[in-house]
Amino acid sequence: MSWQETVKEADEVKVFMALDQPQYTWRTLSGIARQTGLAEDRVAQVLAKYNLRLTRMADTPSVSGSALVGLIEKVGA
Repeated sequence: MSWQETVKEADEVKVFMALDQPQYTWRTLSGIARQTGLAEDRVAQVLAKYNLRLTRMADTPSVSGSALVGLIEKVGA
């Protein structure tokens, strides 16, 4: 399932566009928030809404200890 077919709300589209950048496989919430201009709480809401449908959390955190999230179509289920 492609996120472009499912995600329509403006804030949600911003989050998914940030996740779909070709230079990234995994993203931190803070990185997505910085890129989109949205609050981290709002980014977390969007990601929670689509968790395990379009996105998933990494099993291990980033080097800094932050949680990582990726698009299932890029990182697998």
